[in-house]
Amino acid sequence: MFKRSILLTSLCMIVLSFAWVFKLIYLSPGDRLQCEKLLNSGKAIARATKDQQTHQNRSGVRKDLWLSQQDRTRLHYRIDSKSSVLTLLPIDDRLDIIENLQHIKCWMQDKLYTQGNVIMQQMRFFEADQGIYQYSSQRFAAKSVALSLFRIPGIQLPGPVDPSQAFLRGIAQDVSFSIAGRTTQFQAQRFKATLMSPGSQQEEKP
Repeated sequence: MFKRSILLTSLCMIVLSFAWVFKLIYLSPGDRLQCEKLLNSGKAIARATKDQQTHQNRSGVRKDLWLSQQDRTRLHYRIDSKSSVLTLLPIDDRLDIIENLQHIKCWMQDKLYTQGNVIMQQMRFFEADQGIYQYSSQRFAAKSVALSLFRIPGIQLPGPVDPSQAFLRGIAQDVSFSIAGRTTQFQAQRFKATLMSPGSQQEEKP
């Protein structure tokens, strides 16, 4: 039973991954046909496992999301989680996978730009005790989030960040984002922020 659950979860994640690629990038006719076959396989799995939820515990989880922009650059999002519970949900003739993440860190590139001769990035970084990631809609949501905004050199996401280097930081009661094509819908509800001004001056923003 345990091996069967792992197999079903793995198959469904492959199907959803191909569905995501199918929506975002151009495919040749042959590749498009292959994706359609995989999507049909996902429907078959959903029918076979109707009303049966499958769970899988994971540790050391990392998710990397890439958004292609019109200028051919790519924005990088990264979600790290110490542990998670992956749940497979058959819904009618389709599948969904929801992951409950614990002890989360998330890096999100907002934009890449040039300042003088230096390539810069504007980036969000936040931490939360727990959150939910829904694979089919590419949607993430969390509560009680420590959120900071940075402007730093380079095009690669950094590792550990120094909160004192943020130009804005604070606490949001609810944070969510979802990806649609090349754009991201990001929301921070009830966000009480502090604007970090030059010379260590601080200004609170409701």
